Amino acid sequence: RRADVARRPRRSEGRLASMIPSSSRAAHPRAWRTAIAAGLVVVLATALAACGSSSASFNPSGTCGADGKAPGAYPNLERRLPTRFEGTSPTSIDSGRHCSESALGSLITHGAAGIEFAGATWDLGSGAGVSSALFSLPDRQLPVAWIAEFYEIGARTAKRTGNITTSRPTFDGAGPAYRLDTLNDLSLQSVVTWQDGDLVRVVLVATKVDPGATRAAHDDLVSKAVAATVAVMGGP
Repeated sequence: RRADVARRPRRSEGRLASMIPSSSRAAHPRAWRTAIAAGLVVVLATALAACGSSSASFNPSGTCGADGKAPGAYPNLERRLPTRFEGTSPTSIDSGRHCSESALGSLITHGAAGIEFAGATWDLGSGAGVSSALFSLPDRQLPVAWIAEFYEIGARTAKRTGNITTSRPTFDGAGPAYRLDTLNDLSLQSVVTWQDGDLVRVVLVATKVDPGATRAAHDDLVSKAVAATVAVMGGP
């Protein structure tokens, strides 16, 4: 299966960027742009400006047509996101829907048109960030394997990503999960994906690689981000 994923056609950065939340602040736009290419949600507005803005014709309650996202588009999804991480509010929260093949990427092969998503992003500064996101299909369960595949294809077809590893860890409260880790330039990036009823939860973490950084500190941030999301599971 992993070999098959590696042979998939190249996916565009814009397709991945348009499915993730944005932020109003950007200290390291190039690092966050490459994070988009790896399928990470932890991105900021300048990285998304050219490829992830909301469509003027996007109507969250209308039929599945134009792709789009905006703060408050799907409040029922947004209210299931964490509102605090390490004592701070998110830098941004928004939600949206995708219907087009160009936006859905590998999800189109599963008939997942109309997938809805929401995300909260924390810009932690110095090239670090955390996002908590969720994905949903309106009238049926969304399998976690589909979303894990989406992110893995993004990582394996992106430029400048390397040292890509996948694993199946178990986190308290989340249960079995898919984890992807990759090094992109000087950014260590992790994606953790798991099933939450009919929804799929995703936690994404990026930290800067420098002489004072450790893998243990990165992994601790991943665990804390997962725990923050687990804490709000089972809500309305």
